[in-house]
Amino acid sequence: MQHPGALLVHPGALLVHPGALVVHPVGRATLCCGEPGTAVNRVVRGGLSALGCLLAAAVAVVAIPAPHAAEPVTVSYRADLDRLTRLAPYPAVAPRGLPASWQPVGSGLAVGGANGAGTVTWALDYMTPDGLLASLEETNANPAAFVRRMTNGGTVLPPSSVNGQAWNLSATPARGQRSMYRTSPAGVTLVVTGNATWPELRQLAASLRPA
Repeated sequence: MQHPGALLVHPGALLVHPGALVVHPVGRATLCCGEPGTAVNRVVRGGLSALGCLLAAAVAVVAIPAPHAAEPVTVSYRADLDRLTRLAPYPAVAPRGLPASWQPVGSGLAVGGANGAGTVTWALDYMTPDGLLASLEETNANPAAFVRRMTNGGTVLPPSSVNGQAWNLSATPARGQRSMYRTSPAGVTLVVTGNATWPELRQLAASLRPA
């Protein structure tokens, strides 16, 4: 028999004191602050209860760890590649045969614009298996100016050969950037650049095939 004024607690319920922080099984935090008071002490208790709420909320915020950095979002570059092959006034190339661990994370096609009238420029970004960035930049823009921008005016290094083709190399240590670039007899300038390692940049360069 329940006594008058007694508190009925259902089985499995949790009795929480005023100002306590309840953590639900799913991990959500519920702040329970304050309780009814008499007319005499309601103002005092209200002030203390509000302070308790603020302190508990602050603890709750500090106790929640910051979320981990989001995983890279892969993109499809098929539409940009199709447009490139239709619009480019040069024999376009694209990566082929890279392992699935190479994740395409960005693609953009520009017609004209900053590179000048009549230019078609494609930028394709990859996250490498080591979590670094390797980008392909392809254009028929002025080679010297384009290379200077894409490499951030890197220091020229001895050239290297990939698949029997000579590639120029440069490095921009202040940015942690390495670059490989070449201009074909057809007027196509290719730049492979990023903070990826030299072997990764060479792998991307070696994968380029007619689109």
